[in-house]
Amino acid sequence: MFAVPLLLRAPTVMCMPPEIGRRTSLGKRIAYIALGAGFIVFDADTWAGNTPIVLWVTLTVLMGSGAVLLGWYPRTAGVLVIVCSIADEILSAGVGVASIALPLVVVDWLSRRWDAAVAGAVVAHTLIGTASAEDPGWFLQAQALLMSIAVIVGMALRQYEHRLAELAEREARLRLEFENEELRVRSEIALALHDSIATDLAQVVVTGQNLSQDLPAGSERDRARAMVEAGQQAMVHLRGIMEGLRQSSSALRDEQVDLAATVAECRRMLESRGLGLEVDASMPWEELLRGVELPARRLLALVLREGAVNALKYAPDGSMVRVEVERVEGRVALEVSSARGAGQTRSDSAETMRRRGLSGGTGLSGLAMRAARFGGKVVYGPAGDRWLVGATVPVRSRAQVDYGAPDTSQIGEHR
Repeated sequence: MFAVPLLLRAPTVMCMPPEIGRRTSLGKRIAYIALGAGFIVFDADTWAGNTPIVLWVTLTVLMGSGAVLLGWYPRTAGVLVIVCSIADEILSAGVGVASIALPLVVVDWLSRRWDAAVAGAVVAHTLIGTASAEDPGWFLQAQALLMSIAVIVGMALRQYEHRLAELAEREARLRLEFENEELRVRSEIALALHDSIATDLAQVVVTGQNLSQDLPAGSERDRARAMVEAGQQAMVHLRGIMEGLRQSSSALRDEQVDLAATVAECRRMLESRGLGLEVDASMPWEELLRGVELPARRLLALVLREGAVNALKYAPDGSMVRVEVERVEGRVALEVSSARGAGQTRSDSAETMRRRGLSGGTGLSGLAMRAARFGGKVVYGPAGDRWLVGATVPVRSRAQVDYGAPDTSQIGEHR
């Protein structure tokens, strides 16, 4: 018994840093629970035929409990199993699970790199078991076989867990490098926007302000002021984009979307060109959007704004832009329609706008790609004498990223 006090200290003073011992995966804990319960059940059938039964049951339950607790308290539980195994040899109790519980502790401690503690436990158990065994030769052979298997399994588990730790570290490093590179590219794009588009917009705003001051009071001055306000609003949007580009993508996830404010913004924008906006919603906005997640809300706002911008560029003066929103069968549908110019073909107007730099042909197709990522859909195209832009989004759906091609059932081309 002189080896027991030394064994009690070994896991604490002769092992890797304590944080390694706490790294027990859920799968390993479940395995220990199953093994510990199996130990108790395995020996339960033999309790009635052994004496003294109290000692037999006590050792079995303690070793089974120690196996279960290895996933949470590897030092304490391991020492408990080892002490019970040594007691089983000294008292010649013949508990069946003792030959399995001890190798389990060896496997677990080797995986945690507690080599010195393993050596102390095996040596103590072997010496005491050999001294107490009726046939020392047979005991040594059985001990050598069991410990050899335990050492092989423990070392294999150690290498496996070491490899998993390396892969996790590499993944974290690559993720950090990716985020840094993404942030660098975002910053460069923000700087390019500042040096080009922001500068041009500032010149447009200043020119519009000077023009509004030179014009006499009346409709012309009001139109010049509306142009200035539109340019200033564009500057606000551009600054928001540039600020977002300077942040990591995770910092933008909590951005809120106010569709009512988007409707008011679109109405002001359309009224500056003599166009009206009519909204037909089947219920209040709060009820319509209940359960619609942020990516879907953002898509609806973008579709609404895109439809208004298209109407601003193409619709005849004095016409009405209609917005219809409804919620049916777990989905929210938004539709924006505007009148088409009489005698004006879609291709002619789009080509004119492209030459003037007012259209790039990618706005609506980009919205369709966004919608496809979380199960939504965007359609667009001519419908009689009107131009239609529509979107449907799911309610309470988790974003399922799919970078494949967008839905090909869209009607028409980008306007």
